[in-house]
Amino acid sequence: MKYILLSVAAVAIVFGLSFLLTGLIRRKQKKKLPLILHILISVGIGLLIFCAVGFCYLNVHYTAREEALAVLSDPTGAAVSKIDGGYFVDGSGQDAALIFYPGAKVDSQAYLPLMKEIADKGIDCFLLDLPMRMAIFDQNAADRIMAEYDYPTVIVGGHSMGGMIAASYAAAHKDTVDGVVLLAAYPTKPLDESVGLLSVYGTEDKVLSREAYENAKQYVPIGAVETVIDGGNHAQFGNYGAQEGDGEATITAKEQQTQTAYAVLKFAKTLSDR
Repeated sequence: MKYILLSVAAVAIVFGLSFLLTGLIRRKQKKKLPLILHILISVGIGLLIFCAVGFCYLNVHYTAREEALAVLSDPTGAAVSKIDGGYFVDGSGQDAALIFYPGAKVDSQAYLPLMKEIADKGIDCFLLDLPMRMAIFDQNAADRIMAEYDYPTVIVGGHSMGGMIAASYAAAHKDTVDGVVLLAAYPTKPLDESVGLLSVYGTEDKVLSREAYENAKQYVPIGAVETVIDGGNHAQFGNYGAQEGDGEATITAKEQQTQTAYAVLKFAKTLSDR
């Protein structure tokens, strides 16, 4: 909801300013333009400004750190390969898979260390590579993985905004999705009781709105599992450095990701035992 309100406010400001600007120009003209032409020019200028600002905003993003990129060439443990639409992290397991939506404006590769931790513990991972690093632009990206691969247990998950999109996907695909993993995120639509839910967040997370998180519990199915990582923050689910507005973690990213991986493994076992 916050992102929607900010977007609406931005559109209103941009088009308001463009209308005022063209209005000032129109007043100084000896031969004034027709009002309808004035409005059309205002809209055109507004669209250009909005697109330019939006493009710049989306291209300022959090980049994957060296330790995350190093996973691509790591010969030990789960094998990482590039596939159409993302990365496949193939571990020793064959029964469960996690399809993961990255957080907004974060390089997908930043989550490779976490995906490798999870895959090493027996759950294959599909890390989605999304347009402009925004899950909202390809909410059904998991469809491609679901169509090509077949696992007895399918989990969708994500970090921050990516988690919200993953939860929405699960709400719309209750017949094919067994569980949802939300990292510092919450659902915005009711989840069916047949879909399991694991929610993980850190005590030092200052980005996640606790009020929105609590309000979203009305959408959570019975039996949902919550794991709180003592000392963890918002950004350390990935390896992309500090995030604006976040709290300072008192544990390392490696420790936070290891605890997360164990929580996901335990959650997947409960789904397979159903």
